[in-house]
Amino acid sequence: GNFRTDSGGECGVPTAKRFLPPKTKQGNYTSNGVFWYAYSFGLVRTIMISSEHDLSKGSPQHMWFQHELKSVNRTTTPFVIVESHRPLYHSKPYWADNAVGIAMRAEFEDLLRKYRVDIFFAGHYHSYLRTCDGLYASKCSNGGPLHITVGTAGAQLDDMNLGLYDNVWTQKYLGVWGYIRATVHNPSLMLLEFVNPEMAQWKTPFGCIGGEKKKGDLRTALFANL
Repeated sequence: GNFRTDSGGECGVPTAKRFLPPKTKQGNYTSNGVFWYAYSFGLVRTIMISSEHDLSKGSPQHMWFQHELKSVNRTTTPFVIVESHRPLYHSKPYWADNAVGIAMRAEFEDLLRKYRVDIFFAGHYHSYLRTCDGLYASKCSNGGPLHITVGTAGAQLDDMNLGLYDNVWTQKYLGVWGYIRATVHNPSLMLLEFVNPEMAQWKTPFGCIGGEKKKGDLRTALFANL
């Protein structure tokens, strides 16, 4: 998470020293500790990238990321999730932060669509935001992933008085504490839950509820209140 100045710039050191993520090699490029790596759990392939390191085209991280996406076996892991500290899309009028997201889109958003990434999770902003599904190049239902920002695990929440700037892709925004829980029921159904005990409705079905749908139809997501 982003806890502003309380770490003196060393917020990643304890994690880097205490945790050893899986090491993967793609071509001539390898993962990099806690900063970028990938792992499979059940039907999901999760790829962690670092928005705080070089992600420009041709960089070691970008090359590893591209090879990692290309190598995913969609038969054994039909769901692909990418996680990053910073989001590619957010509607809060923090213009310096938004500029970083726009720059990230220019470097690798094409890869998310090309390799059919399902969900892009991020934090950084201390709020919950869900975009429309299929978001690519600021257009909904355009072949991209669903983007969810959930930086609400306990730090001070963003100032709700600032509001949001107008766009076509913001579907839901909340300024409350909570976290995401994902339950994969089968190769074509994942249930996302924004867990907040004070809210009566906090389930977001991703995929089809009731009846079967082919994996190729997953891009049409059905949502409850969140």
